[in-house]
Amino acid sequence: FRRVLIRSFGKFLVIGIIWSFCFQGLSEIRHLIMDYGYGFEINTSKLTGLIVIFRSFLLTIIIYILGKSLV
Repeated sequence: FRRVLIRSFGKFLVIGIIWSFCFQGLSEIRHLIMDYGYGFEINTSKLTGLIVIFRSFLLTIIIYILGKSLV
């Protein structure tokens, strides 16, 4: 498993999978909040969309760094 992480394609693959899970999870939380009737205004919708994107990148970096120290 370490050989896969060392190579560039392996890192790209792992980071891509981590990001997709983080993005999906945060998007689900956003849509759950929207199910309760909040966040349908255009400005709020755009803002929460950007928050999901940026936080998914941040969460990906944190998980990758923490996971790298464990392996």
